[in-house]
Amino acid sequence: MKRLTIVLTALLALAAPASAQTAASAAKPLDDALSIAANQKYLDANAQQKGWIFRPSGLRFKIIRSGYGKHPTLTDTVKVYYTGTLINHIVFDGTSRPLPASFKLNGGLVQGWVEALQLMREGDVWLLVIPPNLGYGARGGGDGIIPPNQTLIFDLTLLETTPAPKRGDKDYRPDPGDKDEEQ
Repeated sequence: MKRLTIVLTALLALAAPASAQTAASAAKPLDDALSIAANQKYLDANAQQKGWIFRPSGLRFKIIRSGYGKHPTLTDTVKVYYTGTLINHIVFDGTSRPLPASFKLNGGLVQGWVEALQLMREGDVWLLVIPPNLGYGARGGGDGIIPPNQTLIFDLTLLETTPAPKRGDKDYRPDPGDKDEEQ
């Protein structure tokens, strides 16, 4: 597990253009390092790297390890490990082992995650690059932690997929928007 962490750390560094870590960029104010132009430059440099899969939506991912489990659907709940960083390598969110996070896929996740998770299988480890339009866009996110128009980079491991409870299941709770079939 320690070796995988080292490999993933190295891949996160490789996902960023080499120029992102120069002394000049470290000395620039945060606004310059995370500007719209800097984000576009990052995306352009990432597009030149080998091994990335590009989706029509703009989502990019690199498969680190392939799993063999189920694909989640939009109504499923997923259990994941993840680390989210900005293009300047600042971590803005994440989990730590052995405490995964659980999310309902249609429960307010950024569109890039929803798209990626539906493509993933349980056991998959992917590196995601989510352009601003599939992330938090012009509004920013994380209660001000993520500035507007940021590219998001995630190391994402899909551990488990749990289908939503169905009518008649013990844990079933009707969605307020569902129509009652018994009318």
